[in-house]
Amino acid sequence: MVHADVEPEDGAKATVAPLPPSPPPPPPPKSAAVPAAPVNLSARFEDLFGKTLPIWAGGITLAIAGVLIVRYAIDLGFFARVFTPGVQVIAGTLFGLALIAGAEYAWRNQSRVRDVRVPQALSGAGIATLYAAIMVAANVYGLVGPLFAFVALALVTASALALSLRFGPPSALLGLAGGLAAPALVGALEPNVPLLAVYLALTIAAMTGVARTRRWPWLAIAALAGGAGWSLWMIFIGGALDAVGSLSIGAYVLLLGVAIPLFAYEGPRAALLRAAAAIVGALQLALLVAYAGFTPLHWGLFALLAAAGQWLAWRERSLAIVPTTSLALSILLMALWPDPAPFWLAAIGITLILTHASPLLMRLWDAPPDLRRTLELCLLALVLAPLAKWQMRAMSDELLALVALGGAVLPAIGIARGWRADGRVADSRFAWLSGTAAVLLALALGLVIPFWLLPAGIAAIAAALLLFGRAAADRRIEWVAAGLFGASLAALVATPRALDELPRLMSGAEDAIGDAFLRWAMLALVAIFFAWRAERPIVRRLAQAFAAALSYGAAAQLVPAEVLVLVPALIAAALLVAARRVPSARLDAGAATFAAISAAWAALPVAVWSGKALLSLGGMPMPVGGEALGAAELIRRLALPALLFGVPIWLLRDKLPRWVLAAALGAAGAIATIAVHAFYRLGFAAVVGGDFVATGIAQRLIWEALLVGAGWLLWRRGLRTGALALVIAGTAHAVYYGLVLHNPLWAEHAVGGWPLVNLLVPLFVLPWLGMRLAASWFAPASEVADRALQSLTMALVALFAWATLRQLFHGSLLVEPGVAPAENILRSLLILLLAIGFLLWGIRMHRRDWRITSLVLMLAAAGKVFLFDASGLEGLLRIGSFVALGFSLIGIGWLYSRQLAPSAAAAENDPA
Repeated sequence: MVHADVEPEDGAKATVAPLPPSPPPPPPPKSAAVPAAPVNLSARFEDLFGKTLPIWAGGITLAIAGVLIVRYAIDLGFFARVFTPGVQVIAGTLFGLALIAGAEYAWRNQSRVRDVRVPQALSGAGIATLYAAIMVAANVYGLVGPLFAFVALALVTASALALSLRFGPPSALLGLAGGLAAPALVGALEPNVPLLAVYLALTIAAMTGVARTRRWPWLAIAALAGGAGWSLWMIFIGGALDAVGSLSIGAYVLLLGVAIPLFAYEGPRAALLRAAAAIVGALQLALLVAYAGFTPLHWGLFALLAAAGQWLAWRERSLAIVPTTSLALSILLMALWPDPAPFWLAAIGITLILTHASPLLMRLWDAPPDLRRTLELCLLALVLAPLAKWQMRAMSDELLALVALGGAVLPAIGIARGWRADGRVADSRFAWLSGTAAVLLALALGLVIPFWLLPAGIAAIAAALLLFGRAAADRRIEWVAAGLFGASLAALVATPRALDELPRLMSGAEDAIGDAFLRWAMLALVAIFFAWRAERPIVRRLAQAFAAALSYGAAAQLVPAEVLVLVPALIAAALLVAARRVPSARLDAGAATFAAISAAWAALPVAVWSGKALLSLGGMPMPVGGEALGAAELIRRLALPALLFGVPIWLLRDKLPRWVLAAALGAAGAIATIAVHAFYRLGFAAVVGGDFVATGIAQRLIWEALLVGAGWLLWRRGLRTGALALVIAGTAHAVYYGLVLHNPLWAEHAVGGWPLVNLLVPLFVLPWLGMRLAASWFAPASEVADRALQSLTMALVALFAWATLRQLFHGSLLVEPGVAPAENILRSLLILLLAIGFLLWGIRMHRRDWRITSLVLMLAAAGKVFLFDASGLEGLLRIGSFVALGFSLIGIGWLYSRQLAPSAAAAENDPA
């Protein structure tokens, strides 16, 4: 506690109240409650293996014991004499009843037993024992007839149902296990199939009834799975292959696959259970048909199950997989049927077609839309002809065409029923039906017309389908028609005649072949029809491309190669001219295709020229000539096509996108440039000669001047892109080939015998002129480009001066060996003069690059004089070298001190 006396302003003393005590700190949070430790592992083990499993295992053991008692009595001779068959059956029955009585006693005395699983186990064992006793009496000893056995089994089944409802799941499960295992445990390996089928059907029906009542889907699934296993076993043992056995197993499979699952379970997964059961039943009946030899009786059973599957799908949409599976099995079985009689093949085939197609056609356009039905109908229609041909290989083409037309009737009926259906154009079903019918019509037509006309027939049907799609207002059919036209193209190249027709695309025709021309021309006409009538832009453009290619193919069957090479360029030029009045979208793809064909013709000379040009980059001379680069080939393959394409494209420059215009003109210009270069080389060699040493520089200089001059002319006409490309190409050619690769200072090339009046001046001036011209077209030029131009200028001046000095002493060939003493002195003097000149120019133009280069040259001159001239010269020459160097150094220093004195103006005009 703190007290404080404070002196107030009026002088009176005031006492300040004590501060309140600070609150105590909050108590620490309580720790969360620690969960109880899990049950000990040993306790769990004891509970499972000491309390739970022994009871159920005991019930199963008792059930097996009840069955084995009867089996033991049979095998043991003493008991066989004492216990007659009747006594054995009665003993087994009494034992089963005693087990059930014990279960009831345990149920009524739960306070003593204290475990509900005991009555469950006893009741299950008793049920299984009663099943076994009745089966032994009927099948093994024949003590009772089928009717009595049926009644007894019905009573046991009813008892099992009642006990299962009383005692719960374990009793039902044990009863199911005993009931299904009884025929095997009593040794009924060759049973009476009808009686066994009735017994199994009753047992499984009882268990599924219990499953439905108590909502135990696992019990229904187990019962149906066990029943399916027994039906497979009965099929494989062979007893089910006679008439009565076949009917019994067929009825049994129908019950398991269709009837029983309908009442087995009504939960959220009931549809899945029913679909699985029906599919398993269909598979088993298909196996029965194949295993029994494809007899009409077994086919009838299978057709009955297929009809039941259709009824299931009609009743519940979620079971649609069932008829789909039966349809697939029908097709498979028809394909696997060995050597069927024509009558039975037709009868059973028609039966299956009606079984599957009738429900599909009746519900094809029902709401909501279901594509599955349409696809199944299309599949059924498409497989009829292949199956008929597979089973009857001797069938004539005319009869097979009728089968194909019969298959086309199915989708045709679907089309007719759906023509006025609401929302027909909103889904793809109509297109699927139309495509299937068109394919079958094409197949039928191909079977009756000559094989070489098959592509034309398919193309005609594709054109008709395109018109049908427009009439039906369904744009999806357009895709189907386009696909069918693609099939006609495949047929065109797949027929044997294509082996003779396709090579003519590259070599032309020596003689006109009318049939070949007709094949290609008919398809070209259909492609033109697609390009004209199709609504989708991509279909129109593809049709244009194919029309162009097919038109070229038709021409290739008539004209020789000399004329054929110009056909694509001529037609493309006509299309491009027509594009001035027709929308370009109607012609552009065709023109592009013809351009590609022309490019293919140009590929050989371009490849030969390019190969030689690549070799020239390494210094190898580039000879032009030969068959590929002859004058006639250059005109036909390069020059005329480039002209025929380039001129119309230039006339369309205002209608084409910039990138298309640039690409087209660039391609045409590149091909034209190759042709002009080849013509120039041929003409130069014819006029001047082909000596590479004597004429190489002149030949290159003229070509480079032509490029740069053409670029300047294009620039004057406003064609800046092409002008810049030509000037850059000419300049690069002059720099690389003239100054780097074939520079006369280190390459053997004649420059001329007259000093200063020779090829050195244009050799070094032309690159500078080209770079200067190109740089002037960029406004403003970048600093990097300007410095590059100044560096090139200095290099060109130095190289020109050096080459001129060399020419004064050695004449036309500058690479001749040896250096005269006077030439050596003049070299040093030349370096000094260049240094002085560069310095003066740098001072005048305020160019630091020139001044720096002058200093470098001065140092080089000094180094040359001190290191080489002083050691290699004698007398006056040595003195003269040093004198010249001295005065040069003094002069340079004087110039620097006089002209480059620090001033504000100089600092502003001298860039860093």
